[in-house]
Amino acid sequence: MPFRVPFRVALASAFLLCAGLPAGAVQLAPHRATYALSLDGSEPAKRVDAAKGQIVYELRGNSCAGYSVQLRQNTDLDTQGGRLSSAISTATWEDGSGSAYRFRVTNAVNGEVPEEADGVAERKGGKLVVKATEPEEATIQIPGNVLLPTQHVMEILSAATRGDPILQAAVYDGSPDGRKVYDTLTVIGKGLTDENGLEAAAKSGELAGRTRYPVTISYYEHGGKSQTPDYIISFDLFDNGVSRALKLDYGDFALRGTLTSYEALPREECPKN
Repeated sequence: MPFRVPFRVALASAFLLCAGLPAGAVQLAPHRATYALSLDGSEPAKRVDAAKGQIVYELRGNSCAGYSVQLRQNTDLDTQGGRLSSAISTATWEDGSGSAYRFRVTNAVNGEVPEEADGVAERKGGKLVVKATEPEEATIQIPGNVLLPTQHVMEILSAATRGDPILQAAVYDGSPDGRKVYDTLTVIGKGLTDENGLEAAAKSGELAGRTRYPVTISYYEHGGKSQTPDYIISFDLFDNGVSRALKLDYGDFALRGTLTSYEALPREECPKN
């Protein structure tokens, strides 16, 4: 998930990405994936000379037990003002119907006391009701059809398999302060199965030969009028929910995430009726 200023926590949404989806329509693969981060040299960067880091992402669960995600992102930026280091950790759980959500996010910059977001969310009376304990105790009611992160991914994959190139949705993931909702615009390319340019980790095991879709998600201020997104995430999304070829574009600079390792985790099947 992306960083705010200077780092925003939203990457989990890119990896996880509604209620009402038919059971079994999308099967997310439990897995652990590691990505090496570097500065994207294809675009000019403002005040950032170099970057390196790593993302470790782990998804477990299923539509019956719910989905849990652990994500750790460490990033070092060489800027004109010196070295800037960020350590982000997220832990979330979302039930299979998208009606309940738990989140905990920490973000420490240059080893300082971390910023935290912690809370639970539940759908009640057509609203998403959030009870936050960090950064302060608060109850927030979010009206309308707001997707949770795993719901978002499932909607993207469902749109991709239908051949729909555009998906618009409001998304809530708990970051950065338990209050934020983003309007998103997702552009989905046609499915690919060739191995041109794939990392070794994306050509073996259960990823070998799988269909993947080029995806670009733009995040906007919820209800805002600006045509400029706060940030943009691009990646290839396999049909089992695994991502590769990340690009995290923050406007002033962009990072590339290369898939360096992939491990399939044990899959638990839903109980049969």
